[in-house]
Amino acid sequence: MLDDELLQQLQTEFLDATDDALDQLEAAVDGAVRGGGDPKAALHVVRRQVHSIKGLSASFGFKLSSAIAHRLEDYLDEETELTADIARSVGKFTDRIREIARAGSEPTEDAAAELLRSLPARRPPPDITVTAVDVEVLIGVPSKLTAKIVRDVLQNCGFRVVRASTMIDCFTMTVRARPDAMLFAMTLDELSGADLARAFRAMSATADVPVGVLTSFSLDHAALRDLPEGISIVRLGKQHFDGDMAEFLARIEVG
Repeated sequence: MLDDELLQQLQTEFLDATDDALDQLEAAVDGAVRGGGDPKAALHVVRRQVHSIKGLSASFGFKLSSAIAHRLEDYLDEETELTADIARSVGKFTDRIREIARAGSEPTEDAAAELLRSLPARRPPPDITVTAVDVEVLIGVPSKLTAKIVRDVLQNCGFRVVRASTMIDCFTMTVRARPDAMLFAMTLDELSGADLARAFRAMSATADVPVGVLTSFSLDHAALRDLPEGISIVRLGKQHFDGDMAEFLARIEVG
């Protein structure tokens, strides 16, 4: 086991490295916004530094910093260059990471969940008018194409959407951010979406959270048998998707 002095040294090195990564990230953002840098190259720098921060944070026990970085990666997923609007949103993510790094500690679980919910979320394009609601849906979908289809539907209904692509990320993001609803693809690694839905339904902390399974299987497929009552099945494909998604959304409380 690491002694306290060595652990403190490692944490100090991590915090210094995080500060340095944020400095490089913010320099790229400033350069792009002020017109002195290539917006596409700046976005590449941001993604690289955010990915580094996410890995370092998780390795050294700064779980909230890692979660913030994950959300920033997700926020930038479909962007191709760094605009002024995106730069302002990036700053809201990085300010929170820097605050944690300089404090050398993270807030309580309740405060952490509130902080994550306060971060910017992707919204529909300007030509689509929706009423945004403070309801967050976690989608666990490995495929970027499928994730975009599902995300667009949810965002166009006014929901905040956060994407995870692995089973482990689905677990950790649920525990830290406490989403209002969850939708998991059958194609997740290690555990299928159905098994993950069963697991969350069995846990007291998430038993009442609406959860659904996203699948291309028919309702009588063996993998979907014996699902606990209340788990929605959203089938991909033109014939069923709209109706199944509408039934799933009807179970989500909008306060």
